[in-house]
Amino acid sequence: MIGVILAAGVGSRLRPLTNKKPKCLINTAWKPILQYQFDAYREAGINEICIVVGYEGKSVITYCKHIKNFKIEIVENPDYENTNNMYSLYLARDIVKNKPFILNNADLSIDSKIIQKLCESNEPNLVAVDGNVYNEESMKVSIDETGFINDISKEMRRDNAFGCSIDIYKFSKESCEIFFSKIIDIVENENNKKDWTEVAMQRLFKSRELKFKPYDISGLNWVEIDDFHDLSVSDKLFSNFSTWSKDITTYYFDLDGTLCIGDQLIEGANEIITKLKSDGKSIYFLSNNSSNSKSNYVKFFHDLGIECSAENIILSTDGVIDFLKKRQVKNVYVMGTKSLVKVFIDEGFEIDTHAPEYVIISYDKELTYNKLATACRLVNSGVDYIITHPDVFCPSGDGPIPDAGAIGNMIEITTSRKPALVFGKPSPDMVLHHMREHGYAADQCIMVGDRLHTDIEMAKNAGMKSILVLSGETSRTMVENINSKPDVILNTVADIY
Repeated sequence: MIGVILAAGVGSRLRPLTNKKPKCLINTAWKPILQYQFDAYREAGINEICIVVGYEGKSVITYCKHIKNFKIEIVENPDYENTNNMYSLYLARDIVKNKPFILNNADLSIDSKIIQKLCESNEPNLVAVDGNVYNEESMKVSIDETGFINDISKEMRRDNAFGCSIDIYKFSKESCEIFFSKIIDIVENENNKKDWTEVAMQRLFKSRELKFKPYDISGLNWVEIDDFHDLSVSDKLFSNFSTWSKDITTYYFDLDGTLCIGDQLIEGANEIITKLKSDGKSIYFLSNNSSNSKSNYVKFFHDLGIECSAENIILSTDGVIDFLKKRQVKNVYVMGTKSLVKVFIDEGFEIDTHAPEYVIISYDKELTYNKLATACRLVNSGVDYIITHPDVFCPSGDGPIPDAGAIGNMIEITTSRKPALVFGKPSPDMVLHHMREHGYAADQCIMVGDRLHTDIEMAKNAGMKSILVLSGETSRTMVENINSKPDVILNTVADIY
């Protein structure tokens, strides 16, 4: 038994991810799609593989050089842009001829046991089918009264379908010969290079020349990845999120770009918060945004229909205030909103524009040139400055706008002095003291955020789990080749359940 993987396609619906690599090497749940198939063949005990490549085929060849314990033969389809997968299989005919084989398309992330189960079956000819699924995009199969497949088609109606083919097929030696005779006839005599392999199967199923049965793999995970929606489904499914998330007791949510954009709540966010609370989860809202006080955030959430208290909100300024109090600082200059200045006054600090011990640079939505000039005058005179958080921009309904990091950059460029300290995410201190105070174990906490370099990096630094959502700063393309990997990628917080 050998494996045949058809991997010549372009994957245009996944651009720009596929601009420089074939679809089968796109990562899902931090593993290339093609590797899921290798793992399944390995578990089934099949170590001879034929791969037909086309678009960016050299990348597949390079990847396969590092696959151990497989005999891999590469067939190239140079005309991949003008042909389809039947022609790709036709090109592999001399390798597969007169052999039993497993056939699959390369765009599948699959449970590693699926191919093993097909091989263990006593049935010599099988189509792997999910009997619990009906997808418009997928091939569907129907069966006759004896249980044999009599049709395979994308256009099949739901009431006629036994289930969806997952594009994995088991051929006996005898069926191999019949199948390739039909493919050769279609390609050479009909001069048809643009059809799917299933067209040949359909003809042979209807004529009863091939007798195949469906093998129902319901309950085993699989995703045919054609577009970004499929990739999202695969990311969540193969990260085993639904399994390990049951042990999570505490959720820390970023705000801007995660729960809301500007003053608009992300669709489904309220329902997710309500559901998590009803399941007994502890919920906290975590933000680098230093322009608002906790009382303002409580009102903000209340107006959006989310009930919380100041104890549920953790801001980057918490760390700043804690730092200053531990050092018995009394006088500061705060370059920030009136709301933030009031927070410092309420905490017992004196606002000093002449000889403060520290200058505090924050996300100031009321910024004036006079404030900048005052801060620079103080820093030039030798006063150290602190930045509440490193974010260069904040997402808004009108696109990115300058945040504390950008304002801090102005101070640094102007004065040629670096900040003494930068608080907020990704520093783990933003959550570690809170976790210790409440007795939360790191492996039972999760950070939900939209930024790799703050939210996800902080979770990693604190030993927490993490969810990256694609509703804010980060796109799916940006996370394809990164080091600080989240535990799962979701489109929005609405996908947590």
